[in-house]
Amino acid sequence: MPLSAMHADAAAMSGPVIDLGLVRGEPAVDADRGPEGLPRGWGLLLVLGMVLSLVSAVPRQDAPHEITRQPLRNGEFHLAGGALLLLESDRTPTPVEAYDGRDGSLLWKYTPDGLATLSYATAGDGVVVLWPDLCRSGVTGTTVAVDARNGQERWHATGVPVRTPAGVPGTVVLRSLWSDGCGALAAGTPIGGALRWQAFDADGRERWEVPVDAGTRVALDAAERGASWAALVDRQGAVSVADFVTGGRSAAGTLRVAPDEAVAAAGDLLVVSAFDQGGAALTAYRRGDYTTPAWRARVPTGPAPGRTDRFAVRPCGPVLCVAGQRTVVLDPASGAMLWDAGVRAELGEMPGGLLAAAGVRPVALLDPLTGVPAVNLAGWDVLGTDGQRMLLGVVSESGTLLGFRSDAPGGRAAVTSFAALDARLLACELDGSLLACQTDEDDVVLMRLDT
Repeated sequence: MPLSAMHADAAAMSGPVIDLGLVRGEPAVDADRGPEGLPRGWGLLLVLGMVLSLVSAVPRQDAPHEITRQPLRNGEFHLAGGALLLLESDRTPTPVEAYDGRDGSLLWKYTPDGLATLSYATAGDGVVVLWPDLCRSGVTGTTVAVDARNGQERWHATGVPVRTPAGVPGTVVLRSLWSDGCGALAAGTPIGGALRWQAFDADGRERWEVPVDAGTRVALDAAERGASWAALVDRQGAVSVADFVTGGRSAAGTLRVAPDEAVAAAGDLLVVSAFDQGGAALTAYRRGDYTTPAWRARVPTGPAPGRTDRFAVRPCGPVLCVAGQRTVVLDPASGAMLWDAGVRAELGEMPGGLLAAAGVRPVALLDPLTGVPAVNLAGWDVLGTDGQRMLLGVVSESGTLLGFRSDAPGGRAAVTSFAALDARLLACELDGSLLACQTDEDDVVLMRLDT
């Protein structure tokens, strides 16, 4: 479920504002060098020097209030339902502890029955839903829902949840063979066993169930905010659609897909891809209208030979990303190619409507319509986002300078620094005024931001 959002008002922050300016270059993303057009050499050294010098210059009173600090024990942490959840995912079964986001007191402890391992958590409707990392666990897994107030188990179900957007009620759980859930669904290959989706309300009552036969190819909606449907291709190539809001399943008209073609559910589009040596031919249909294609397009990229798991069509911000041997970006309304990344890059939406390439350093935010770097974040690491805010950090040997990306006058981008902490932070989660960060000493710090 989406984290709650809080707008950061740059004018109200007392920390210094570092103006990043506007950067213009070629629309190319190199997985080793980063997006083109970014300053390098002495320019980059000067930027880093300026940023690092601010670690000692930021007033200590600007630091967020520390609520509690807890050992992580090589496990996982999450913010959910106004609490910090610690999951000792290396232990079987996995103990879970919840700490109150108001004062850091221990709210409850929970350990599932049997051999269940748990790695992830989300909250809503008065329950906290916990589930394993399917690929890591090597088993079908179990999803459990506990009362957010006291940790008492409400219900459990075999399988793992599907990440769904806010408009999908309840919790949708996928039950399948481990190998199908971890491999076949992502690769678009026929599943080896039967699977089913089930939707549960907060009390564990089943709302609906959709069974799927073995041998079906399954394309889960790849929308960035979560899946609300799935496209299914049976052994004969007939296409049907499962709706996660209603639990209904209906035929996609008379649409049929050849065995060597790929199907993608991409937000409001169902896309069929056919391949040859020169790339891929895409035919897109609007969801619910499968009689006439919305558009056709040809892209100069396709999967590596025999690697359908290396080809994906998915929304990335306001555009459509086609990732094969390299990534190209299309207009989802017309199929027109907007730009070519030049390499395979996992692009994702960032606050402000811009894109970023995962794992590329230095971090740059790209204009989704052109691929041109619009903001250079050299010297900063992205520690966490919540859809509207981007938490940045400069990690030195002695601590971490924290800042939020903000907008400066004239459309220029800036980072507003607000705290210097005596801890080296590795990754953070944001939830309203709460901030939880893992440190390099294997603990988690829960803090409250001054709103």
